[in-house]
Amino acid sequence: MTKKLEEEFNLPPMEEAIAAQEEVEVVPTVEETKQEIQVVSHGLTVAEKINTAFKEIKGLEDHAIEMDDISEKALDSYTQLMQLGMNVSDMAAGKVFSEASNMLKIALEAKDTKTKAKLMQLDLMLKKARLDKTKNQNGGDDGFNEDGNSTHVYDRNELLKIMKGD
Repeated sequence: MTKKLEEEFNLPPMEEAIAAQEEVEVVPTVEETKQEIQVVSHGLTVAEKINTAFKEIKGLEDHAIEMDDISEKALDSYTQLMQLGMNVSDMAAGKVFSEASNMLKIALEAKDTKTKAKLMQLDLMLKKARLDKTKNQNGGDDGFNEDGNSTHVYDRNELLKIMKGD
């Protein structure tokens, strides 16, 4: 940088800025590193549990593969349309670029659909786990008889507690 720019923007000389940047480098302690390793390993175990649960679900992997394929084809079409748009007249380029942006939208929606399907499946798994937990707490009584009708009888106060979420 020149001296005039340093003066204009109230910047320190370049040598001082480089020296200050080298001094700022902080090395984490051993304890901080161990804590970070524990946090990361815990996150990895949770991720591994989720991945193994997803592997048990049939059809989810097929959906993911199909969505990846659609996304890839849409991105390929986008690049082809962008190249075509650069080679046609200005009058026709607008329509071509519009369709190229539609291809990007399709690619994004395909990836988004894949993620939504996994999140919905994870939500269902959590609901099932919560239901199983409440079933186990009730001693195996799920509150339904063979006909699917409820067997629990609640009084007014219990119903109000349930509705309030207490």
